[in-house]
Amino acid sequence: MTSRLNPQLIAGLVFVLIGAAFLLSSLDLSYGTWRKIGPGAFPGLVASALIAMGVIVAFTAEKLNAGKEQPSLYSSKVTFIIAAIVVFGLVIRGGGLLPAVFCCSVISSLASRPLRPVKSMLYGLGLGTACSLAFIKGLGMPIAIIGPWFGL
Repeated sequence: MTSRLNPQLIAGLVFVLIGAAFLLSSLDLSYGTWRKIGPGAFPGLVASALIAMGVIVAFTAEKLNAGKEQPSLYSSKVTFIIAAIVVFGLVIRGGGLLPAVFCCSVISSLASRPLRPVKSMLYGLGLGTACSLAFIKGLGMPIAIIGPWFGL
């Protein structure tokens, strides 16, 4: 039995629903001013962007053609992406931001073909450095660049 529902339309509606839920929950927080934004401003803006993307995806959904092949889900690639997120969460506290982003980047690159290990490691190192500069030095987040696992 085939579904008559368009997957793009469903995805757009899911984006709108998730964005609306987060927007409603951010209304309880203070938005602050333009000079000093409050804790509700960023979640509200991200939720609004998610709603806008959902509306765009839903309105641009193509009509489902009978002869059109449906996209398939590659479980091995999804496994690498989920593993990268889990490893990031496990490494961030003890290893620090730079190793966590590096590991996340290298593991997620295993989902792409052809595999280029040197390029993936260089990209992970550059991305980890950029995240460390942006989040720790720029925003002052209380996370170690290199964590206690490395004795530094």
